[in-house]
Amino acid sequence: MATFLKRLTLFMVLPFTILIVTLYSADGRTDPFYLRFTTPRQASMVLGTSRAAQGIQPQVLDSILNAGGHAVRSFNYGFAIGYSNYGKAYYESIRKKLDPDARNGVFVLAVDPWSIAGDKKTIRSGKEEVDGTFIATLACVHMDPNVEYLLKEYDKPLLNIILPDPRKEDDRLTLHKDGWLETDLDLSAQAVAERTSRKVDEYRNTRLKNMLPSAWRLGYLGMTIDLLKEHGTVLLVRLPIHSSILRIEDEMMPGFDGVMQRLAQEKNVRYLKIPADDKAWTFTDGNHLAPADGARVTRLIGQELLKNGL
Repeated sequence: MATFLKRLTLFMVLPFTILIVTLYSADGRTDPFYLRFTTPRQASMVLGTSRAAQGIQPQVLDSILNAGGHAVRSFNYGFAIGYSNYGKAYYESIRKKLDPDARNGVFVLAVDPWSIAGDKKTIRSGKEEVDGTFIATLACVHMDPNVEYLLKEYDKPLLNIILPDPRKEDDRLTLHKDGWLETDLDLSAQAVAERTSRKVDEYRNTRLKNMLPSAWRLGYLGMTIDLLKEHGTVLLVRLPIHSSILRIEDEMMPGFDGVMQRLAQEKNVRYLKIPADDKAWTFTDGNHLAPADGARVTRLIGQELLKNGL
């Protein structure tokens, strides 16, 4: 009987130990999102889709603002199209992540037509727009380890965390503790051209056909600005992209910049459009800035924030 109990105890303890080790081993290589849900509530944030997640670097932004006399520690809470389009789900997730006691914070909201777009069929039908991803369902966004995310939302076997698949395609992505998603991709002209061609095809033949600008999402962008203005300075930013993708965006929503300028004026915030210039910027795929150019863009954003003070 004693031997049986010992074996039973070992049988119960060993899996539990492996589970605990696995949960605490999750890091910036686990997936492109996890670490953002393990950090405390934040007083300053970068928001938007994957363009912001990869293109705006909190460490660079903080260095510019700190040198200008503002003690800021920002956090990138941007995700991707389909996850962090402005809407009810993202608004509520931002509210959960925001430090309610924050004052004098800095909030950079990356905007583009896709960030306020939704499913074309739903919009045309007049049905309620609903976001059903983990952005909507995750109850806690500041737990380390975030057991809820790993057990409910992580889409691979948990053992992949401690025994990663060497063949996985996302091993060139590293999510930093400040929320910046760093890419390590081949930036040769041929590799970039191939990825850009695929991205242009995706936007023209999939996104453009299936998405439309949404007045409902635009309204939630306004609500997000109102929420964050109570805690500091808000800046809307349109990041640069390759001209071939910009043409698709202009086709979907030709008056986008005017809409953003009017919204910024209405909310008494600034709107910064960084021009799309294929010769001035290096992109990994036409849509996302390469890391060095993300740092350049981030410095421009920091300088814009310092122009008139915070």
